[in-house]
Amino acid sequence: MSAPTYLVTGAPPNPNGDLHLGHLSGPFLGADVLRRYLALRGRTVHYVTYADDHSPYVLRKAEELGQSAQETAFRYSQRMEATLHLANMGPDYFEHPFREPVHDRVVHEFFLRLWHDGAFTVRELPAYWCDRCARFLYEAHLRGRCQFCGVPADGFYCEVCGRQQDTTGLREAVCIRCRQAPEERPVRRIVFPLGRYAHRLADRVAGGPWRPHLRAFLEENLERGLPDVPISRLSGYGVPVPLEGWEGHILDTWFSGIFGYMASTAGYAEAMGAPDRWREIWTDERTRLIHFIGFDCSFSHAILWPCLLLALGGMPLPEQVVTNEFYRLEGDKFSTSRGHAIWGSDFLRRFHADALRYHLCLTGPEVEQTSFRMKDFTATVNDFLVDRLEGWIRALFQLLRDDFDSTVPDPGAAEGGAPAVRELLHTLPVSLARALEPEGFSMRAAAACLRDTVEVAEGSLRESRLQRMAGRTSRYAADLADQVELLATFAAASAAIMPTWSDELWRQLHVPPRTDPAGPRWPEPEQRLTEPGQRLVATPVSTFGRI
Repeated sequence: MSAPTYLVTGAPPNPNGDLHLGHLSGPFLGADVLRRYLALRGRTVHYVTYADDHSPYVLRKAEELGQSAQETAFRYSQRMEATLHLANMGPDYFEHPFREPVHDRVVHEFFLRLWHDGAFTVRELPAYWCDRCARFLYEAHLRGRCQFCGVPADGFYCEVCGRQQDTTGLREAVCIRCRQAPEERPVRRIVFPLGRYAHRLADRVAGGPWRPHLRAFLEENLERGLPDVPISRLSGYGVPVPLEGWEGHILDTWFSGIFGYMASTAGYAEAMGAPDRWREIWTDERTRLIHFIGFDCSFSHAILWPCLLLALGGMPLPEQVVTNEFYRLEGDKFSTSRGHAIWGSDFLRRFHADALRYHLCLTGPEVEQTSFRMKDFTATVNDFLVDRLEGWIRALFQLLRDDFDSTVPDPGAAEGGAPAVRELLHTLPVSLARALEPEGFSMRAAAACLRDTVEVAEGSLRESRLQRMAGRTSRYAADLADQVELLATFAAASAAIMPTWSDELWRQLHVPPRTDPAGPRWPEPEQRLTEPGQRLVATPVSTFGRI
C-alpha cells in the first residue's frame, strides 16, 4: 500500500489589505512549518491556499477605494503573496479565483452534485435590507453586536465566540455605509441542514486531537444542535448559483471555501503536469487533510465543511484542524483602520525572515492570546539567536580551528563525549518530532526545545574547555566531535522553523553528499551526519546580526 498524501491548507486571506504580523503568526506560519517538517520526514505533502476574491470584504474595500473589486483583489493578493514569500511561507500553490476559471468550475461541480443528491433545501428567510442604500446587507456590510456574546461583530461569524449569527440576529445592526438601522425582508435561500450529519460528526469530534478551545466549541455546538446554514445570497457579487430561476443569487464564500481548496489543488496539479492528480487526492480517504485557521474560522472548517464532505461521501475528512487565537500588538488588537499594525512586507525588509519565524513560533497564540512586543523580539534576536545560538557556533568553530585544523576530530578510543550532548543526539529529534507531528502540533514547544538544546550545548562546551585545559586530549576530541554532530542534528531538525539559517549552516558544515546533496533531512536514530576528518569552514557566517 502506498504512503498517504498529506494535504495542508492555510485559511484563505481576504485580499483587502497586506498581511501584518498577526496574520503571519497563525495559519501561514503553522502550515509552512508543518509542510517543511513532513517533507523532512520524506512524506508526500502539498500546501495550498487561495485568495478569497469573492469575499464581501473585498467588495467593501473596493467601494472605499472607489475601484472595482477585481482591481482591489488583484492589488492586495499580489502584496499578500509577496509578503508570504519574504517570510519563506509561500504555499505550493496560491490560487486566484478572479484569474483562474478552475475556481468557479470546481465550486459549481460540487454544488450541483450536492443539489442533485438532495443535500440542500430551499427556505424563505429574513434578511437585512438597507432602504437608503437600496441593497441587502450581509457580513462585511453590517456592524453590530454578536447575538450570543455581545462583542462588536459583523454580520456572519463572531470573531470572539466563533458562532454563526442568525440571518437577522445581529444586535444593534447598522449599515456599514450609511450607519442606518436596516429593516427585514424575506429572501428565498438555499440551505444546508447540518443536523443530518450530527452523529457522524460527533464521532469524529470525540476522537480528534483538537486544541482545548476548539474541542469545547465543537462539543458545545453539537450539544446545542447543528443549525440549518444558508449557503446562497441575493447579491451581484460572488460565484453565481448555477440553476435556472436563481439568477441574481450567489454562493456564499463560507460554503464554497472547501471547494476553493480543491480548486487550488487542481491548479497546482495542472501546473505540475498532472491535471487529474487533484481528484485522486480528494477522493482518496487515506489522504490526511490538515487545516490551519484562526479560531474565528472554526465553524466553517470544523463543522460546515466536514458535513459537506460527509454529504459528498468518499472524501477525506480533516484529520486535524489547528487553530490559533489572536496575536496582539503591544497588548492591543492589530487594527488596520487605527494604523495599529506592523506590516509583514515592511518588517521583513528590515529583519531576517528566520528571526521573525523563530520569534513567532516561540510567542505565537496557540491556546491563548499573546502579544508581539518589539522589546521581546529584540531580546530573541540579540540574546538568543546572536549571543547564544550563533555564539555557541562561533566558539565551537574557533576550538576546531585552533586545535583540529577546522576538521571534525577523531574521538579515537574514547567512549564518547559529554553525557548531556550524547543524550541530546537521541532526544532532540524525538522531542521536536513530538512537537511537530500533526496530532500534537505545537510550534511553541518546538521553539522551546531548540532554545533548551542551545542552553545544554553551551554548558557542555564550557566543560569541554576544561577537558582541554586539563590535558585530556582524547576526551576533549570526543567532546568536540559530538558537539559538531549535535550542531548538524540541530541544523537538520530546525529546518522547518528556520529554513534559510539551516541551509546556510548545513553548507558551512560541509556535510557529506551521502546524506542529501539538496540539503538536510530529518536525523534518524543512530544515523551519523558527520564523520572524522570532515572539513568545516574556518569561520562561520553570522546570519542574524544584532538589532
